[in-house]
Amino acid sequence: MKLAKEIKDGIKKGKVIQYSKLSPNEREELIKSYLPLVKRVVHRLSGRLPQEIDLKEMLNSGIIGLVDALEKFDPKHETNFATYAQFRIRGAILDSFRTQDWLPRSLRHKAQKIESVYRLLEQKLGRAATDEEVAREVNISVDELNKMLGEVGSVVMLSFDDLGFGHGEERFRAEEWIPARTADPLTKLMGNERVAIIARALDRLSEKERIVISLYFYEELNLKEIGEILGVTESRASQIRSRALIRLKNLLRAA
Repeated sequence: MKLAKEIKDGIKKGKVIQYSKLSPNEREELIKSYLPLVKRVVHRLSGRLPQEIDLKEMLNSGIIGLVDALEKFDPKHETNFATYAQFRIRGAILDSFRTQDWLPRSLRHKAQKIESVYRLLEQKLGRAATDEEVAREVNISVDELNKMLGEVGSVVMLSFDDLGFGHGEERFRAEEWIPARTADPLTKLMGNERVAIIARALDRLSEKERIVISLYFYEELNLKEIGEILGVTESRASQIRSRALIRLKNLLRAA
């Protein structure tokens, strides 16, 4: 593992590492040295997805993301490999779920229905729709709506990639994945525009929704921890997160 440490130290110091030119043994050592990072990402994500998810499959997909990060990392544009790699690892895991279509069709249908109702109702009202208004539109009780919101959280999170704002949770850490020292003014301008779009969308959420999004994506707290901070149950925190994600998705799509 001494060689892997030397390569990792080189990456930290901004040295360009040509992963494709490393020997098979060097690659294997390097990947093993970064496995704790992959496992941390898997652990964080596994607590946010349905219990039936195969952790071994997540780990394998995460390693694919790690290799992708090692191949594409450019210290001239990225300031921290670990941060960059985490996004690639998350993205690879979430992409694998999407490719395998592991979510029940009925759950996808529920998510699409709720998203559509929120979008059309808020366009009509010109403001955020209340739970009561949405429930009335769908012809169900508020309790039934809240139950549905708790069920579709994973679907909504995975479907964010359809908007083209990065993989999984990257969009909520925009200031970290935009190249800090890029020489291309157009790339920088487009990056700044994305940050502005996300900021405007977040600003249109309710205070409680913004708090949940901040604690969940920035502070990386789980729903139980968020519930304790807000003084609500874990299931209620999940419902607030789902509603916030649905509204964000609709706002970002419109943008």
